[in-house]
Amino acid sequence: MEKVNLFSMLFSRVQEKVERDGSGRKGGLLYRLDRLSDTSTAYMYLMPTLTLIFLTVVVPMLYALFISFTKVSFAQGSMVYDFVGLGNYAQLLRDARFPAVMSNTMLFTVVKVAATLAIAFGISLTIYFGVWGAGFFKRLFLIPWALSNVVNSLMWQWMYSGDYGIFNEMLLKLGFINEYKMWLVDEHTAMPAILFADIWKSVPYVALLMLAAMQSIPKELHEASKVDGGGSLTAFFHIILPHIKPVIMVLLVIETMWTLRVFDLIWLLTKGGPQDSTMTLNVFAYEQAFRNFNLGYGAAISYCITLLTLVFTLLYMKTLKVEK
Repeated sequence: MEKVNLFSMLFSRVQEKVERDGSGRKGGLLYRLDRLSDTSTAYMYLMPTLTLIFLTVVVPMLYALFISFTKVSFAQGSMVYDFVGLGNYAQLLRDARFPAVMSNTMLFTVVKVAATLAIAFGISLTIYFGVWGAGFFKRLFLIPWALSNVVNSLMWQWMYSGDYGIFNEMLLKLGFINEYKMWLVDEHTAMPAILFADIWKSVPYVALLMLAAMQSIPKELHEASKVDGGGSLTAFFHIILPHIKPVIMVLLVIETMWTLRVFDLIWLLTKGGPQDSTMTLNVFAYEQAFRNFNLGYGAAISYCITLLTLVFTLLYMKTLKVEK
């Protein structure tokens, strides 16, 4: 009873303070909060998150865009910006290394995305139709995706080692090679080695999303197809593929964006070498901006990556003809 009286006394004091401060009167704080619509309330709750996104994403993007039109120099501990317009972009087109870097980027992106989606599609179909061993495989195939990028890179660096790498040992035992090879030093094998490592890590995520899309297909459609005499190919082309088509488009966009920004794997394994054979735009931008301290040029290269991502996205949307 005493606790109830104490609570009532505290509540009455708070109410008196609110009335004395005028917060409850028309125009007061509590009155204004009560008058907020649901939309305004939602925006108010989202404001901290939107502010954080604006400060950590939008502002750096605008700053990088500004830098790409300038030549940045360092004088007495401060940064000096000299406006050069499209000079950095023109320099990129004149750069003797740019054709090879662009070629490597396109090769790496196309092969990695195509191989990842093809392998992931086969794995998801295997698990979806319940082929023998699919349950065991389902529990293991997420392990590569769970590894961090740095751990994955260091693991493959050890496996590709020309002195004690297990990759060489396995191929030697199987008779594919006669002696240990320096996979990451040879310009003909460095890119395939990096592609294999990146595909190995990316496949589980894509396969998981494809499997989720397949499992959302109503079973009645498969039953109706069997009643009409349709086989596996009919179910694949007329049931499975049309239903997962939007998911494929989303995965194409996501995988392309992730592939174009791959940096840690390439940098830890080859640093873009040997002889620029694995130098992609992302690694090239880092090299120019943070090793040569040419920030404007590096920012211009990074915006070329953004433009390339938009081109791939529009191409995917036009090819797959996915409607909203």
